[in-house]
Amino acid sequence: MAEKQLTADAKNMLGDPKTALRLMAVPMFVSLMVAQVNTFVDTFWCSSLGTVALAAVGIVTSFYLILSGIGSGIGIGISASVAAKVATRRKEEADNIASVSIKFMFVIGLLCIPIMLLIADPVLMAVGGTDTYDDGKAYGLPYYLGAPIIILQGIFAGILRGEGASRRSMVMMVTAAVLNIVLDPLFTFVFDWGICGLSWATVTSTAASLLLFLYWYYVKPETTYIDLHVKSARMEKHVLKDFLSVGVPKAVESDIMAAVNFVLNYFVVFCWGSYGYAVYATSWKYVDLMLVPSVALAGALVPIAAAAFSKHDFPKMRFSYGYAMAWTLIITAVIAAVLYVFMDYAAIIFTYSEGSIAMRADIIHVTKIFLIIGVLFSAINISSSLLQAMRMANNSMWSTFARNILLIFVFGATCTISPDAMWWGFVICEIVGLVIMCGWAEIGYKMRLKEYKHHF
Repeated sequence: MAEKQLTADAKNMLGDPKTALRLMAVPMFVSLMVAQVNTFVDTFWCSSLGTVALAAVGIVTSFYLILSGIGSGIGIGISASVAAKVATRRKEEADNIASVSIKFMFVIGLLCIPIMLLIADPVLMAVGGTDTYDDGKAYGLPYYLGAPIIILQGIFAGILRGEGASRRSMVMMVTAAVLNIVLDPLFTFVFDWGICGLSWATVTSTAASLLLFLYWYYVKPETTYIDLHVKSARMEKHVLKDFLSVGVPKAVESDIMAAVNFVLNYFVVFCWGSYGYAVYATSWKYVDLMLVPSVALAGALVPIAAAAFSKHDFPKMRFSYGYAMAWTLIITAVIAAVLYVFMDYAAIIFTYSEGSIAMRADIIHVTKIFLIIGVLFSAINISSSLLQAMRMANNSMWSTFARNILLIFVFGATCTISPDAMWWGFVICEIVGLVIMCGWAEIGYKMRLKEYKHHF
């Protein structure tokens, strides 16, 4: 059998960095933007159920973020490993990494089900109390049972990005988001499932979108560069280490933030009650929106920079990093400015009902402070991606850990003062986090370059 040739997507990923970043980041941006619209729709429907339901959804979302963080984190490790193998034409190794990762992470997903079921109730009671417990329990169950599906979405996306097929990753993610938008009101109101209809809609639409990945790799394998052999793949230590060495620190990094959210949620509820938490969680939706370009560029940067690193092309890696950073800051700053000017109108989306209209002024005020955090965090994303591409994900993880521990102390110290004291403390923590992460990226690049010059 003739050797399988690189696809056009793979060639683009290995080509001019400006073109590669654009071709890979734009589809990711579209898919993430549609996903953000989806979360807005979720919150829109949930707001009609009142502030307690909004607070419950905000708390349980941290569980969902832990699961998706595992998938997306390991997915980034997979994309870096696969891209490096594709760049150096080691196709069999790329095939094996992709195949083993699917089998291994499906098992991890199954193990997450009993763990989530075990810890969910105590956390819900500790963080939200009796006010949000019933809604939170109902909303969370579909996520816990759907853990393998949620995790595999990130794994499949990582494999696609690893071979440069960012557009297919977009199709998969957009399909899930559009289906979710359709199923939300159907499950919640037509079927009268209540708040759990929102989470069942998410799990169902995610599962349906994964069928596209299986179609591309099993029904139309001639259209992909990677060939999957999941059934016969052996989970050997060196193969697992190849993608987990980057993926585990990134997954831990993502889950640190999700886990810390539980602690921060407690301080917010302590300071301002379930009403205040509903304001806090809803305001953060706008930050998630403005971070979409940063997440897209960061996701595109990992395989591009990893491929360049595997070929010791340090100028290309450096240029890709600087180009992604510049555009991230420009785009995010523009979005922040637009939101700041039109926040009075943007807040109406989540405060249209009688049960939520009282929150409007507070949401506007809190969001305007959070916009500063969004700009800072966008740059942190890009620096973190460079470290992952250079297989220095541990540095990124420890930077995130330090920033979040500082955040816990700041929230703990300011929650007895006022909500505004917490928000401005948050801003200070992100400034510190930006200095640490960007500093690590710069130091890491120079270390890798020095190692290469010394070796060769």
